[in-house]
Amino acid sequence: MEQLSLYELNAHVRSLIEGGADSAYWVHGEMLEGRVGSGGHFYGELIEKSETTGNVVARARITLWSRLYSKLYYRFKEETGQNLRPGIKILVQVKVAFHEVYGYSLNVLDIDGSYTLGDMARQRMEILKQLEKDGIKDDNKALPLPLLLKRIAVISSATAAGYGDFCRQLQENDYGLAFKIDLFPAVMQGQHVPESVMAALSVVASQSGTWDAVVIIRGGGATCDLSDFDSYPLAACIAQYPLPVIVGIGHDRDETVLDYIAHTAVKTPTAAASFIVDHQLAQLTRLRDCQQRIPIAVNALLQNHTASLSLLRQRLPSTASLRVQKEKQRLERAAMLLPMRAKDMVVQRRHNLEQLALILPVRAKALLEARQHRLELLTHRLQALDPEILLQRGYSLILLNGRILTDISGITPGMQITVCLKGGEILSEVKDVTPK
Repeated sequence: MEQLSLYELNAHVRSLIEGGADSAYWVHGEMLEGRVGSGGHFYGELIEKSETTGNVVARARITLWSRLYSKLYYRFKEETGQNLRPGIKILVQVKVAFHEVYGYSLNVLDIDGSYTLGDMARQRMEILKQLEKDGIKDDNKALPLPLLLKRIAVISSATAAGYGDFCRQLQENDYGLAFKIDLFPAVMQGQHVPESVMAALSVVASQSGTWDAVVIIRGGGATCDLSDFDSYPLAACIAQYPLPVIVGIGHDRDETVLDYIAHTAVKTPTAAASFIVDHQLAQLTRLRDCQQRIPIAVNALLQNHTASLSLLRQRLPSTASLRVQKEKQRLERAAMLLPMRAKDMVVQRRHNLEQLALILPVRAKALLEARQHRLELLTHRLQALDPEILLQRGYSLILLNGRILTDISGITPGMQITVCLKGGEILSEVKDVTPK
């Protein structure tokens, strides 16, 4: 049985791989990690994840030798604004290699930056679609911008040149406008950007009555790692933020998800300062315009009223005289009509009295007859209720102490009672009481 050393086996595998593989392949995957060694070589790891489960289904070490590293790395950074960092997706041309000691790896020959840009744009579009599906994409844009933007909460890195430029442009504006600026520090580069910015936003929100707007700016220098701002949690936080959010991240050619969902998006920190100054200047111009127009409007109003009063003063004597004449004529007409109307009224009242004189005897006779008939009915009723008539019919009345008894309650043996009958009374003594 033939025996091989481990080196011999690995050398055999190497010859099989390098002999059977094509010279180069274009491979896409996600960077898991990467570092530059002491010799200037770049060492990283490329992975592929399942689209359904998210589990890693393939993994390979990649190497970018120093002779190509500087050229490819800086070209990639120039094209995408990105470092070869964990989390980004890349398309690389590789040659399969197998080393007896280090095993299987891929030697990078070229990098296609357009693939990474396309993937970043795809992720950005997916975030925007999700925000729109959730119905919050334009919420911050819908907030009214305060007329005065004087109290500005800034989220940025304290050491960023862009923050210094922003403050300087606000404080040294040519119009003497005053602003209150306070910094809420946050990490503006790297994988912790979303969490750090959201933490700063939370602090500002707890003081929302203190601020007119929030400005998120990223300092100057090389534009890289902007995809760290392409985060759904961060975008959703800003979209639903209670204050207007102004973002000025990166340079003129840069773009993030925040540019689409913030109230106002500008390209740079200085552009954000210019926007605020211009907004304040517009309000100042409006106030000055009002200040100039108010005296003019007041003077015009006074002139109009003065002219109206003068016209009334001129017209008052003739108007009063005309009114007096009209009232005098009205009184004269009334005086002429008064005897005629008084005579008509007397005639009408006499006619009414004559009508009443004719109707009164008839109505009085009818009323007396009705009252006489009612008296007769009442007399018959009283006669029917006369106790004497009841006694004549064979009924009797029993009295106790002069009170007519209607039942036996309160009657006890030995009591004296009076029995009233037709023709007289009988005095009796109660011997026994038997309830019915």
